[in-house]
Amino acid sequence: MALTKPTKRGRHDHPVPHKQDDLATDEHEPQEARKPEPEPEEPQELPDEVLHLCMQLNDAGYRAEIRLGQVIVSPWMSEESNEIIDRVSKLLFPLGMAKGWRFFCNWAVHIPPLLDHRLPDLLVLPKKAERLDRMRVHGHSVLLVVEVCSPGTQVVDWQEKPLDYARAGVPLYLIVDPVTSPRRVTLMSDPLSDLKPLDYHRQPYRQIVTAEEGQVLELPEPFGIKIETSALFDQVLSPQEPAE
Repeated sequence: MALTKPTKRGRHDHPVPHKQDDLATDEHEPQEARKPEPEPEEPQELPDEVLHLCMQLNDAGYRAEIRLGQVIVSPWMSEESNEIIDRVSKLLFPLGMAKGWRFFCNWAVHIPPLLDHRLPDLLVLPKKAERLDRMRVHGHSVLLVVEVCSPGTQVVDWQEKPLDYARAGVPLYLIVDPVTSPRRVTLMSDPLSDLKPLDYHRQPYRQIVTAEEGQVLELPEPFGIKIETSALFDQVLSPQEPAE
């Protein structure tokens, strides 16, 4: 569901992205990823009522993001995605405890120059992060954002969010993708500093490292740890299986 304030030229409704044909891709990018349709020109100042609506939706328990002035409401994460986020959190939590970091699943990253924002599946923050307001933090003060792909979010996670997070200055973007075969974990780092909202023809992060299931992925400082990717993709318990 996308809600936006009407303009003199009518509402800006974004079609579902179609298969990419001419977008420059990285060898680590899944074949299932698709190029978003060309966006309308960047909207002007975000209306106060759009921000207010987004805050109301988040307070009510929905996952509401703002992208190019539109409020985008997403469904809750699946059981598998929640399991993966739980496993990532447990891997990072001992280090986070020692350093006073915070872990959030309901805080947003501000995407300048508008008041757009994205809600990562997991957000790792230092003890003192620079906030924009009560629901959003500045990307340059973030330590790590994590997204878990699902069939419904894979295009967004691979095509839209790298650009958005890089524009925000997020230093490390981790994509856990159980949809692509073989399953994989990708770390993007070193974001470009001159990106525009519609720069889909550019690779927004200079460094991309991918580890397929069973391989090891290293998180650089301030983490300085290695992730055994196979531990992230264990099968989720079915309702009939007893928990240990």
